[in-house]
Amino acid sequence: MACPFFMPEQRFDADWPFPRRLPLGSGWAGTCTAPGHEGVRPGEEELKSSCNLGYAKACSRLPAERHADAVRFALGEERDGILRVRFVCERAYLPAGHGELLYEKGSATWLLRHKDARVQRMAECYVQAQMARR
Repeated sequence: MACPFFMPEQRFDADWPFPRRLPLGSGWAGTCTAPGHEGVRPGEEELKSSCNLGYAKACSRLPAERHADAVRFALGEERDGILRVRFVCERAYLPAGHGELLYEKGSATWLLRHKDARVQRMAECYVQAQMARR
């Protein structure tokens, strides 16, 4: 489950205990998009303890009023070259929203995107990491 205010940009290879188990399929570096902190680049420890994992209660940038604490992804069914990517937003360890995105593997395009650019980018990172494993 990644922080809902994290905008991943590129892979972040660090000393992760189980990198394949990370919410986005591997570690990522990027920027914070929390209100008033847009564009801040978290340091290595923040990336490892908060941004890539969600539930970042120790993060000073995390707004008190927020729609979610974390975002989780899972691959769904793949049929006719279309991959279903499921997501759930969690708040206080409970579901706070969910949905499905559609990715066409042959053309590497998203047929159904998320309206939040951060969640969409996280989905892209997740799919990229999962496809690299196959």
